[in-house]
This record gives sequence, C-alpha cells and structure tokens, in this order.
Amino acid sequence: MTIHYTVGISDANAHLIDVQLSITSPDPNGQVLQLPNWIPGSYMVRDFSRNIVSITASSEGKNLMLTKLDKSSWQAPAGLATLIVSYRVYAWDLSVRTAHVDSTHAFFNGTSVFLQVDAQEAQRSLVTLQRPVHDEAAAFNVATTLKAVNVDASGFGDYEATDYDELIDHPIEMGDFKRLHFIAGGVPHEVVFTGRCHFDEQRVVDDLQRICEFEIAFFGAPAPYDRYVFLIMVVDAGYGGLEHRASTALMVTGENLPTAGDSSVSDKYLDFLGLCSHEYFHNWNVKRIKPARFVPYKLQSESYTELLWFFEGMTSYYDDLILVRSGLISQERYLGVLSKTLTRVQRGAGRLSQSVTESSFDAWNKFYKQDENAPNAIVSYYAKGALIALCLDSLMRSNSESRITLDALMLKLWQRWKETGEGIGEQEPQALVKSLLGLELTEFFDAALYSTTDLPLESALAFHGVQLDWKPRLSASDMGGNRAKEIAENKHGVYWLGANVVDAAGGVRVTHVMSDSPAMRAGLAAGDVLIAMEGYAVNKEAVDKLLARFAESSSIDIHYFRLGQLFQSALSIERAPSDTAVLSVVDQVLVDAWLVSTSATAVKVS
Repeated sequence: MTIHYTVGISDANAHLIDVQLSITSPDPNGQVLQLPNWIPGSYMVRDFSRNIVSITASSEGKNLMLTKLDKSSWQAPAGLATLIVSYRVYAWDLSVRTAHVDSTHAFFNGTSVFLQVDAQEAQRSLVTLQRPVHDEAAAFNVATTLKAVNVDASGFGDYEATDYDELIDHPIEMGDFKRLHFIAGGVPHEVVFTGRCHFDEQRVVDDLQRICEFEIAFFGAPAPYDRYVFLIMVVDAGYGGLEHRASTALMVTGENLPTAGDSSVSDKYLDFLGLCSHEYFHNWNVKRIKPARFVPYKLQSESYTELLWFFEGMTSYYDDLILVRSGLISQERYLGVLSKTLTRVQRGAGRLSQSVTESSFDAWNKFYKQDENAPNAIVSYYAKGALIALCLDSLMRSNSESRITLDALMLKLWQRWKETGEGIGEQEPQALVKSLLGLELTEFFDAALYSTTDLPLESALAFHGVQLDWKPRLSASDMGGNRAKEIAENKHGVYWLGANVVDAAGGVRVTHVMSDSPAMRAGLAAGDVLIAMEGYAVNKEAVDKLLARFAESSSIDIHYFRLGQLFQSALSIERAPSDTAVLSVVDQVLVDAWLVSTSATAVKVS
C-alpha cells in the first residue's frame, strides 16, 4: 500500500485521536494534503481542519516543515522518497457528522480524521485501528463497514479502502456496545447501540428487518452492499442521522426505543422507525442515484444543486410510506404523520418567500444555518419536497389510469444508475417523468419547484381518496391529525400568540416570532422574556389560558424584558389561523391503491 493510516487514542480524556499517515510515493513536486471542509449528506462547510491541534512531518527519519496553503491544506517539500505525517484531531462533537472520543467510546467519520493525499485519491489505502490505551478500552470492539483485512476478534487491526471516496464513507465506532444481528434480502445487518439503554431488542430487530427487506424488494435484489450496519448513539438529548454507502450513523434518546412488554408504537418509536427507514432509503436515493454535481464529491468548497428537493424530499415521502406499506403502522397512523408534515409546511411563512429549489441551492448558508427568523424565510426541502412527491405521485397516477406511479420513477432512476453509474442532471427528474408518461407536467413542476405557489394538495389527496381540511389549531402543541371529536367540541380553535416560547426565569423566552402575527405587531422579538400578560405572571403553559381568559378583549397589556430593559406593549387577541391539517378517508379503495399497492414493480421501466 502506498497510503497507510494508523489511528490510535492515547489520551481519551483529552478527546484526541492520534493519526499517522505514511505515503510511500509522495508527489516529487511537493505532496499536498487536504482535509475535507464538509461531509456528504450534510450541506454546510464545517471546517473540520480546525480540530487538528498539531501536525508534523518527517522523511527517512528527518523532520520536515509543512507549508500551510490554506485553512485545510498543507504541502510537503519537493523531492521526497517517502513521507510520514503525524497529527492529532480534537474529537468532542457529539453528532453524527464529525468525531467524539472519551473513555467510554470513540466515534468518527473519515472526513474528520483522514487527510486526503492530493492526486492520489484513486489509490487504495490501508487503515490500522489500534486499541485505545486507557483501561476501559480493554472491553472495546470495533463496528464499521470498512473492509477488514487482518483484524482480531474485537475488530482492531487492518482495514482497506479502494479509494479516498470509499475511505471517508464508512464511519467507525469503538466501544463496549450492544450489537444485534439480522438478515434482510440475504444480506447480514448489524444494529450497534452505544450508550446505556434498555429496550425490547427483538422488536427492534424484527421491525428493522421488515423495513430493510421491504426496501430491498422495492428496488430489487441484490442489495447494493454485502453487509450493512446501523451505528446508533443513545444520548440524553439529540436526534438525527447521516447516510453512508453501507451504514448509517444515528443519534436518538432512550425514549425513541420501545419498552419491553409494550406492543404499541409510541410517537417517539415511530420517529425512530421513520429515521431508520429514511437513512436506509438513501442507500439507493443519494448514495448511488445522486446529483451529477456531486460526481465526484468536491469537499473543499460548496457544491451547489437544486435537487435536494428530490433526494431529501423524495426520501422523506417514502420513509413513512414504507412504514405503512410494510405493515408496521396503520393507515390511520400514517395519515396522522402526514398531517403533521402538511401542518408544518403550511405554518411556515418561508414557503411564501423561498422556493424549494432555492432552499436546496442555499442550503449551505440558510437551511443549515437557521436563525430566529428561519420560519419566516426558509422552506424545508425535506418537508415540502415530500409534499411535492405526494402531488407528483397523484399526477402520475391520474395521467396513466393508475398504471404508472412514483414508484416507477424511482425504479427507472435505479435502473439508469446500474447501467451508467452517472449522476442526474438538475432537471432530469422532470424529463424522466415525461418519458414514463409520454407527456410533460411543465405547469406543475414550474409551480412546485420554482415558485412559492402553494401545492395542489387538496386535489392530490382527493385522488388518493383522502379529504384535506384546514382547521384552526386546538392548542399550542396541536399539529393536526384525526381529531373529529375535538373539532366538534371546539370549532374555532384557540387564541394564539404568534410566537414560539420556552420557559425561562421569571416568564417565557421568545424563540421565534411568526410573520404577520399578534406577537410581531406587538413588537415582540426573539430573545425577549415575556413576564406578564394583563398583569398576570406567565409561563409556557399559561400563555394559551391567559389569551382565552381575555377572549372578549380586543387587546391586553404585556410586559417583557429586552437587553435588560423593561418594555410594555399591547397584544391583540386573535383566533389562530386555519393552518392545521385534518385528513379524513372518503374512499377506502383509493386509499388502499395508494398505501397498500406497489404497482410500479409491475411496470417495465425501460
């Protein structure tokens, strides 16, 4: 091997990863080394190089000076026969995107740890994982989908990658973790839980197996990997996931896992299943089928694409759809989940100021850097993208007598990737829909993708046998769903503040103020601490109650602190707007055709 990384942890309490990079054939003109600035799947420049706390170099026993070229690049002197670079990486970011080390475990992505050897990205590399030296590490094992070459029973030893792109696409976990196993589509799967947790292990295995088998069958065996691993960190607070070519890194809390003896699907466990379904679907839709602008990945600077509405939105549509089609949740439960997505998009004024393609293109400095004004300025390409998929599915069905569905588009894209391995162009999904249907849906795509016009959701759902009604929220936490009884008892909804708040010392702290809301007109802003409403003390629970108490008033006095100064203003008493989705089944046959069938498998996708 011309490129060899040795990874050790000599001081876990300092949260440091020790790396030695040996290059047997460095560039004679002066080898350049780079660390990525972002990680595929998370579209924000994160400057991983800032965590390199020291770096030195040598050749044939002599120390060398590395020249810093920019924030994440170094160059060695010219004329070297060999090159050894030793560096330490600070690893204290408990997330799925970077690296985290302490005495209990070590987790890292290659983008945080492995310097890229410039102009040798296509070279095969060897990785040696050494057991950490602290006492607790005696019980550690390794979990990764890197190809093992020569490892011990715990997984420490040598691994290899065919090129740099593969090297950084297999996260690594070391720890005394819980490891579960199952087979799906003939492929071994592992589920690794790091962190203290007690739950119904067999149920998790059974449910994940069902999800994985369904998705493999959907795209068609064989699966695009020989082995798959779910790397799950169980924490006290946090949630998220990041896809990789043969694994996913997930972060959940213990509440997301099912309790032994409880066969119900809690909302938290449903979130976990949806997250797993989402990241697993990415094995096809983004890890293989991907934007042409990501082929190859250029990880030193932003790679702009308008297609995240498709790759994240389409995946967000299918993740919960697969749960109902595979029988893990009922149709009623699925419609409840869908209603929350509808409500979330409808309540965001950002949908009226930013198109979904703009949201994708600007993900680097807007979607991934949200602030207190985000709900008013940004639309989610995940959530609105899922609703675009819903509308497109109904349009494809209605224009083909239900012979051609959205499933056919996904299968056509998968077949295309298997044949060419190429990324898709910025407007290629539209062209592929035309080739399947034999007609263009230009008007729909122009409005859905490039404008801020609301989607034709009522007609799309009607085609699926579901009626969509917009109702006022019944409480601050009401996100919609099946609630006919509650609506009958309170047809008018609640009075609303028009701001999100959290409990704070002496009152509630404002986190977001919605456009054209009572709170905005009263002058409230993010960071303000609301301490009184009409002379009454305030906490989060009391806000709705106080607004209801003074329902007959046109306005009430409010007092709040901003930057240590006390302010007074008048807050108008207003009913909550009709922005809460309520779904009801009106034609069960149509609902079954949508939520039960996978008719695309019978369509020839040529």
